Amino acid sequence: MDINELDTMKQPLHINDDLLINYLLKEVSEEQALQVEEWRAMDTANERRFEQFRLIWDSSKNFTADPDIDALASLQSVKQRAAEQKPQAKVVSLHRYGWLKIAAVLLFIAGGSWLFVSKFMNPQVAFETQDIVKTDTLSDGSMITLNKYALLNYPKRFRGEQRNVALVKGEAFFSVAPNKAKPFIISTGGATIKVVGTSFNVKNRNGMVEVIVETGIVQVTDNRNRAMIILKPGEMALLNASTGKLIKIKTPDKLYTYYRSHEFVAKGVPLYRLVQVLNEAYNCHIVIGRKELAKQQITATFNTDISLDYVLELLTKTLQITIEKKQDQIILR
Repeated sequence: MDINELDTMKQPLHINDDLLINYLLKEVSEEQALQVEEWRAMDTANERRFEQFRLIWDSSKNFTADPDIDALASLQSVKQRAAEQKPQAKVVSLHRYGWLKIAAVLLFIAGGSWLFVSKFMNPQVAFETQDIVKTDTLSDGSMITLNKYALLNYPKRFRGEQRNVALVKGEAFFSVAPNKAKPFIISTGGATIKVVGTSFNVKNRNGMVEVIVETGIVQVTDNRNRAMIILKPGEMALLNASTGKLIKIKTPDKLYTYYRSHEFVAKGVPLYRLVQVLNEAYNCHIVIGRKELAKQQITATFNTDISLDYVLELLTKTLQITIEKKQDQIILR
C-alpha cells in the first residue's frame, strides 16, 4: 500500500461521552456537530449508542430536583461507585450544568447509560426483526409493525410525561394509543416525531427519514436545524439527515403499505417507484436500462408472497420489455 492509498483511507472517528452529552445539550461547534453526525452515519452500532444516549437524555427531562438533596454529595457518591467499576471514569464539573444537566451526567457516569436504564429506571425492550415482519403491542396499547431488518428500542413501561421510543434503523408503522397528557415521541435518524394518537409510517434508511401520515396529526422536527413541520393524512415528510433539509409533500402512492397489507398496490405509479419498492421488499438490485422506461406508469395489484421471478414476468408482459440478469443486477430493457 502506497502513501496515496493511506491518505485516502478514512480513519475511524473517536467520539467520547462528553462530546455526545454536549451535542444533546446543543453546546457544540458546527464542526463538532458534523463530527458526531458523521460518526453516527458510519456504523449502525454508533447510531444505536447515540439513540441510547438520547433516550437517557429524554428520560432525564422528567426528573424533578429535590431541594433537600445535596447535589455535590450525590455526585461524589456516584463518582466513587463509578471509580470502582471504571478506574478512569471522568469527573464532571458541577458549575457547568444545571439540575437537569446534572441528572443526565449522573446517569452517564454511573457505569454506562444503557446499564443504568436497564437496572434502575425501566427495563428496555429491543424489538428487532431479521427476514420477517413482526408486530408488537406496547404497554400503553400502541401497536407497532416492524418491517424486515429493523430495530426499535422502547421501555417496558412508559413513565414520566412522555412516551419515548427510538427507531434505530429500518421501517415501522405506528398505531399510537391516544393520550393527550402523554405525547408519543420517536427519535430516529436526526429527527424527532411527536404525536398524541394517530397512525403513521416511519422509515430510517441510508441517511434519509420518511414519515407518512394515515390518520391524525404528526409533528416532525429536524434535530440539526430545529426546523419543524406538521403533517396531516395524505402528507409525508422527507428529511436528509446529512444536510438537514426537511420538506413536506403529498403522499404519492400506497406502495409503502406492502409489508402490512401483503399487497403491492400500484395505481398509475412510475416504474422507477415500483422498482424502488421491489428492491427493498425482495432485497434485490433491479435497474432500469432505458431512461424512457423510468416514468412508464404501472397499474397493478399483486401479493407480496409471490416470487420475484413471477413479478418480473408480469412486468415483461405489461410493459413489453425484456429482462437481463447480469451478475447481481436485474436489468429492465
